Amino acid sequence: MAALAVVLLISPAAVQATSAATFNRGLLISPLREYVNIAAGQSLTRAVTIANLTEKPMDVSLSVAQFSVADYTYRYRFAPTQHDWVHLSQSTLQLQPGKNARVPYQIAIPAGTAPGGHYFTIFANTRLQSGNVTSNVQAATVLYTTIQGNLVESSSVVRSHLPWLSFGKALPFTLDVKDTGNTHFFVYASGQLHGLSAQPSPTEATHLLLPGAIRTIGGSIAPPLLPGIYKATYGYRTENNQTVTRSHYIFFVPPWSLTIPIGLGWIGLVIWRRRPAHRSIRS
Repeated sequence: MAALAVVLLISPAAVQATSAATFNRGLLISPLREYVNIAAGQSLTRAVTIANLTEKPMDVSLSVAQFSVADYTYRYRFAPTQHDWVHLSQSTLQLQPGKNARVPYQIAIPAGTAPGGHYFTIFANTRLQSGNVTSNVQAATVLYTTIQGNLVESSSVVRSHLPWLSFGKALPFTLDVKDTGNTHFFVYASGQLHGLSAQPSPTEATHLLLPGAIRTIGGSIAPPLLPGIYKATYGYRTENNQTVTRSHYIFFVPPWSLTIPIGLGWIGLVIWRRRPAHRSIRS
């Protein structure tokens, strides 16, 4: 139980009904996500673990949905399954307080299925009561299923952005990237300045791409020490070390540098006010 890795997806009503004392209590599921590689015509069996971390018996219903993601935000969209490939060993169970149960499921891929990624979610649903409020609670395991074969990991940049003028401590950049292949894969975004006093790049930011969808990814570039014009190169690399980059020049003005013209102006004003007065001499 202590090793259970879980996520709790709660409806708005349940969030309102959940107090600080019960933040980590409720319906839980493990694993959070599963990466499955399988050949067409084959099947395999996996399992999820459902846990009841409440003080009352819990009736749980289980279901499978297909999911996709919205462009740019990558918010999950759920729909009835188009492919009847995931079969749960049971659709309901009852859990006593503090208990958990292992629920097997089978993934069966028809022969002749084209290679590529397909994405499913196993939902566990129940109702929890807090005082006089009853709330619907849902937990989920995400299945990233890859049909083996000719997997294409390709992408294209729809749009990129990095401000040409920056005053901040970090230089943020974004890229709208479309997965143009037939499967999901990770990309690692990073950026770098080139020029006087440029600093090393920060750690790469990791993002997952799903086929057919556009995702806004990004990161930040370490600012230089001195003001000036710098060349910025930013982009991402894929898992097979292919790189996609964009570059242009930026003008960096750190906040402290703004005090220099102000100080020079103040010194000039003081000198001007203290200059000797010119007296006219009559002949």
